[in-house]
Formats: sequence, structure tokens, C-alpha cells
Amino acid sequence: MARVKIDRRTFLATSAAAAASAAATQPARAVYGDAPIAGTVTLAVVAPFTGDQIRLGEQMGNGVRAAIDDANRLRGTLDKSYVMRTFDDQNLLATGLVNAEFACDDSSVVAVIGHLSGRITDAALHTYVNEKMPVICPASTYDPLTSHGYGNLLRLTTKDSTEGRLAAKHVLAGTTPPKTISVLFQDGDYGIDVASGFVQQVTDDKAKAVPVTISWEKPDWDAAVKAALDPKPDAIFLAGIAKDLGPVVPKLREAGYAGTFFGSQGFFDATLLKTYPTQVEGLVISTSMPPLALAPGAFRIKNDFEQKYGAMTPLSAFSYAAAQIVIAVVRRTNANDRLGVARALNFSSTFDTVVGSLNFGNDGDPLNPNVYFYAVTDGKWKYLSSANPTSFIVK
Repeated sequence: MARVKIDRRTFLATSAAAAASAAATQPARAVYGDAPIAGTVTLAVVAPFTGDQIRLGEQMGNGVRAAIDDANRLRGTLDKSYVMRTFDDQNLLATGLVNAEFACDDSSVVAVIGHLSGRITDAALHTYVNEKMPVICPASTYDPLTSHGYGNLLRLTTKDSTEGRLAAKHVLAGTTPPKTISVLFQDGDYGIDVASGFVQQVTDDKAKAVPVTISWEKPDWDAAVKAALDPKPDAIFLAGIAKDLGPVVPKLREAGYAGTFFGSQGFFDATLLKTYPTQVEGLVISTSMPPLALAPGAFRIKNDFEQKYGAMTPLSAFSYAAAQIVIAVVRRTNANDRLGVARALNFSSTFDTVVGSLNFGNDGDPLNPNVYFYAVTDGKWKYLSSANPTSFIVK
């Protein structure tokens, strides 16, 4: 039976890692209190609330819901109240386009938080632009999202090609920098942009990168292992999803590779540690997700969230941050509608969020993109460092 190709250009891998020990999330329903004098503002969450990806959609919804609950709990009499409305796109392109229109048709909605899929978000952007709807993207690292020059989109995570470059700098900054690195990726939806950024940075730094493309539909692992090991690499970088590209790891070990594995955030997956416990020991990965346990500014938010929903996954954390940004804009400018929020987002501002301080360029990407590095140590993920210095983390 042919494998069904799923859009993987989305910030999912770290969700799997953090969600492995999480309790089942509750449905994403907003809390409606007494209507304040200043009025009520609606945030839309467009995500899969039914279907195969419902668990991920609920993580997004619960992140936004928690941020709204926190804002409402602390509001004064003259402050606006916030509510959430969900739109179920089932993580399907056609449904996503229809629900983008539904969200825009609701005049009370001042901003959309979503979608889960980068391709669906990208396809829906034209609808949002036409309706002057601000879009805060908490999930996708898909490069093209911010390539259109639209002024209505903010992306919170570090895009794939930038992650690849930052990861390459980290690999080459080791005590014994590798001279030759094999870079493995598949021809599916996720991995090629990370690999491209990684290869470009390695080349710029005068080291040798050997790209190895593997079929996603029908992977030939033996051929991939040969292509990766023939150059006698000092390190191997895996740009992909652990579930799909992970099987190459034991095969590389069996073929005699004893060096260090490095990987993109698609390998930040708890199931990887259970499936290949010895083979991935020492693996170092990069991800947009900071270690919230080491972030004093996130301590209360993280604890409150976990009492209600279980572990704060990356999808929940970045969705919480997306809601924080919209709420901050409304508070700063007293914006009453989507046009007011959109105008305010076009001005350079710094937003203090649960995932750190963020400000954005004209393209909608973070001005100072960062990734965080974790290593598999004794069968567990251990935080190492960040690509760029940050006062958000106390180690």
C-alpha cells in the first residue's frame, strides 16, 4: 500500500518530545465572564480540532486559552476582556481555506492564530491579506511563509533555513571542528530547507558538506548509508522527522559509524529515545523551543498551565506566546478591531512572552532568531546552550 504523504512543514517534532509525558489535554473552550465596560476582543484559533491531528490542535487551543484566562484574571474594570473562537481546519488544505474565510467573516475576530501546517497557512495568506486579518503563526518553520512580503503575518519560530545555519555554526564551533559532514534529508515536505541552510553555512565556513538525498516514499537505506559514509565524515547531520529518517541511525551504526549525530528539531522526539536508545546516545539537536524549566520569566505560566493541561508542549507554549502578542498590542494601542491590531503589528516592538522576548522584521520573522541545543545524555534530553546569548535562560 502506498504511503500517504502528510505535510510536515510544521513545528511538530518538539511537540512530540514534550507531549510524551503530558496528560490528555482538555478541549479548547474559552471562559466567558461578565462583559467589561471596555468591551470584548475575540482571538480565532484555526487548527485541527477533529481528525488525525486533533491532539496537536488541542495543544494550540489550550495554549491560547490559558493566555486568555491569565489576561482576563488580571484585567481591571476598564480593561478589555478576551475570548477565543476555534475553527476546525482538520489540517486539510481545502478545509483550511474555507475556515480562513469563516474566521474573516466574524467581525469580532481581531487576529488569527494558526494554522498547524505551513502549506495551509501559506495558501490561506491571500484570504487573510484581502480581509486585513493579522495572522500569528505559532507552529510552522516553513521557509516560504515569510517570503511574500505580506505585512499581516508574524512567525514566532525560527524558519528552517535559519535553523540549519545556526546548527551548522554550533557543529563547527566544537573543540574539534569536523572537516567533512554528511547531511542526510528526505525529498518530502520537511528537511530540505534545513539541510540547505546547513550546507550553505558549512561551505561558507570552509568545511565540506556532503548532501545525501533519500526518498521519502521508498527510502533505500543501504544506498543512503553508503553515500553518507563514503566521504568518511567526521559528523553526520540529520535534517528530517525522527519517525521517517530515524531508521537510518541504527544502519549507520551497524555500518561502522561511531561519530556524533546532529539533527534538526524534527529529531527532538521522545519516541526516538525509546526506539533507538543506544544508537542515539550523544545525539545533539537544535530547536526553537527554549528550556522553560530554566526560564524564570516562564515559571509561573508553565506551572499554572501544567496544573490544568499537563506538560506545556512547544505547540502550547508558542500558541500561548502568540496570544500574548495580540493581547499586548490591544493593551498598548487600545485597538478595537483587526485593522487596528494589524497597524500596530507593523511597528517594531518587543514582546515579552513565555518563550522569550520577540521582535519582528518587516518580513514577519524574528529579528534575532535563535535555536536551542539539546543532547541525548543517559537516555534523556539535556539542555546544552543556545545559538545566540539570551538572558531568558538561567543555566
